Amino acid sequence: MSRALSALTACMLAVTTAYAANQPTPPAAAKSAETLNVATVWNLKDLYADDASWETERKAIAAELPALKAYKGTLGRDAAALLAALDFRSGIQKRLMRLYSYASMKSDEDTRVAENQARDQLATNLYNDYNEATAWIAPELNALGADKINGFLAAEPKLGVYRHTLMTTLRLAPHTLGQKEEAILAAANAPLQAASNIYGLLANADIPWPTITIEGKKVTLDQEGYVAYRDHRDPKVRKQVFDTFWKAFRVYERTFGATYTGHLQGTVFQAKARNHGSSLTAALSFDNTPESVYRTLVTETNAGLPTLHRYFKLRQKLLGLKDLRYSDIYVPLAKPPREYSLNEAAQLTLDGVKPLGEDYARELRAGFNGGWMHSLPQRGKRSGAYMNGSAYDVHPFVLMSYNGSYDSVSTLAHEWGHALHSVYSNRAQAYPNADYALFVAEIPSTTNEMLLADYMIANAKTRAEKIFAIGQQLETLRGTFFRQAMFAEFELLSHEAIERGDALTGDKLSAMYLDLLKRYHGHKEGVMKIEDAYGVEWAYIPHFYRDFYVFQYATSISAAAYFAEGIAKGDLAMRDRYFEMISAGGSADPYEIVKKAGLDMAKPDPYRAIIKRMDRLMDQMDAVLASK
Repeated sequence: MSRALSALTACMLAVTTAYAANQPTPPAAAKSAETLNVATVWNLKDLYADDASWETERKAIAAELPALKAYKGTLGRDAAALLAALDFRSGIQKRLMRLYSYASMKSDEDTRVAENQARDQLATNLYNDYNEATAWIAPELNALGADKINGFLAAEPKLGVYRHTLMTTLRLAPHTLGQKEEAILAAANAPLQAASNIYGLLANADIPWPTITIEGKKVTLDQEGYVAYRDHRDPKVRKQVFDTFWKAFRVYERTFGATYTGHLQGTVFQAKARNHGSSLTAALSFDNTPESVYRTLVTETNAGLPTLHRYFKLRQKLLGLKDLRYSDIYVPLAKPPREYSLNEAAQLTLDGVKPLGEDYARELRAGFNGGWMHSLPQRGKRSGAYMNGSAYDVHPFVLMSYNGSYDSVSTLAHEWGHALHSVYSNRAQAYPNADYALFVAEIPSTTNEMLLADYMIANAKTRAEKIFAIGQQLETLRGTFFRQAMFAEFELLSHEAIERGDALTGDKLSAMYLDLLKRYHGHKEGVMKIEDAYGVEWAYIPHFYRDFYVFQYATSISAAAYFAEGIAKGDLAMRDRYFEMISAGGSADPYEIVKKAGLDMAKPDPYRAIIKRMDRLMDQMDAVLASK
């Protein structure tokens, strides 16, 4: 998969939480937000006037793909020839990403519409054709060697925009095959994606979801319904929600096990085919991220489990529960103060990110009012939330289902952090370098989320609001640091099992995941009771079909805490480094981009700092609880 399509897929999997499609309409906007008029449905006409225009462009791109072959054998002729070939490829790719964005977003508006699904498949097929048509480029570049390419770079300044791409290609030469083999692997993309596609249809559309009665109302426990009611104030209700929902998933445990194992086998096959030592090193190799980043995260997270267990005990105390169960994990520590209109959510985000400066706020307001977001809950809509910033010549798009809760407000801030990242990257970088890596992608989104949380704590008007605000930030740290690190450990264990030749089935994956659930949540220590039935939760996580992606949530929240705390204190030098980071796009290795901004994510310090932050918040909560 190309870097551009990889980034798009990653943005679309940046799911913080899913929202119920059957939630009541949020209240009208408060007077303080009257200057905002946030769109509820995005304007895809900014991409194409209509479906017919999209189809015309698809055919035009398909007709131009064969022209890529005309450049084969010319890359080493001289610097001008290399520039011409790379410019032509870049131009095709830019148009293709716009095409793919329209198709995927139309599909996500309503997954039940067959025409939209077909269009999405046509776009995917065309991208696979593009990959096949360009598979010869990397082998031909590698054959030229570093000396010749460096000579071309010195002779032609316009090649500078491709410097990082060219250096990355040379670095990956040991993992690049011959032209014939590269073409075969490119052609294998579609069948290797089949497991993920099957999973998506099964998990989102085809499971016959059960219904239960809550407060006299019959509720469908699909993914949206589960998210809507898993935090119910009545512990008996949320226990019923958990038991019913996970029982429905358990029915398909064997099928989910087959799809995920098939995906893992495909990943291991690709890693071996490219001469990587493991799936992990293969996944990290493109961006040149040290394996020590991943393994240090897992080690430090396990070392910090006593802090997580302390949080669970605090949760039990605040909720007044005799025993803490896994079904108690999502209920807020205090009653939400109120619901928020969409315009209020946008205004709160603007207030929270004020330390980032007026230019940032101006760009954010433009996006809020510009028809960049689809926030309307509706049946058939893709669950979760994401940002698509792949249409370079247009603007980013955001998808979520806004329901008026504080979680919805926080998700809005998060996804618009992604959007502004794309705005700044596209502003500073030409297209070949505008596509930032996943390792950096979650930092600005999580920084927005954390700035919002700090703002809500600082501006809480009552003791109850303060408790709620601190509780929400603690929950963010649990969900974004500890939970994502647990997911990362599960991915590591499952990939390593396939690499050893172990046979994995749905029940074995559930047992593996259950062991992690119990360890992370202190089952053995008596902190939280984890029932065996919940081991199937792994099958609910779509991120697992994007190998070794989720660890970046945990690394990113660690980095976000560093930036949010420093920038909020008025550290203008840090703010400058922050904007340099989110403007850097893909002009350098992402690990080095973050390191230049002030953090070495391969060392324990960032992870220990985020754990200390969580302890400080709990100290603050203890002080509030002790006050009258």
